[in-house]
Amino acid sequence: MSLFPRLRLALAMRPWLYWLLVCVCAAAVWLGVASAQQRVAAARAEWGATRRVWVIDHDVAAGEQLRATPVDYPQAVLPASAAVSLPDNALASRPISAGEVLVAADVAGDGPIPTGWAVFAVPAGGAPVLAIGDAVAVFGSGRQWCEGIVAGTTDEQIDVGVPADCAAPLSAQLASGAVELARVP
Repeated sequence: MSLFPRLRLALAMRPWLYWLLVCVCAAAVWLGVASAQQRVAAARAEWGATRRVWVIDHDVAAGEQLRATPVDYPQAVLPASAAVSLPDNALASRPISAGEVLVAADVAGDGPIPTGWAVFAVPAGGAPVLAIGDAVAVFGSGRQWCEGIVAGTTDEQIDVGVPADCAAPLSAQLASGAVELARVP
């Protein structure tokens, strides 16, 4: 007689052996799952505290409304200016790719310029063709001073929003007439 028919016969005559085998298999699976969960918890604990930030759901162009999802990330991998809240009518201040963590500079209030930025009128002569919401690099006296966002355009001037820490140097460069703009891709 072969091994499998004998085993089937033994299990049929002694059902407690069958249930013992089922319990042993269930215990092995449970132990495997429990140890996997412990490894995940230990790995998560190694990263330290987490913080809930906003992650963009889809690609967004500058000036479009933001749709983002709150996600918990370890603080060790987050930028210091990661957005922890999102206004209802938040607009993108620059093009943003899906999956990016939103930072304060990415979120504009009701216009393309983030809150707290200064807006300067820069002469349009020699500047590339720009549209509202375009990212620009501001140059003056042979060096790059900062990056900004176009807030408005006319034939004579381009309104450029820049971070507050760049306002004083840009003002000095405008007074000397040495400001140039370049579009940032």
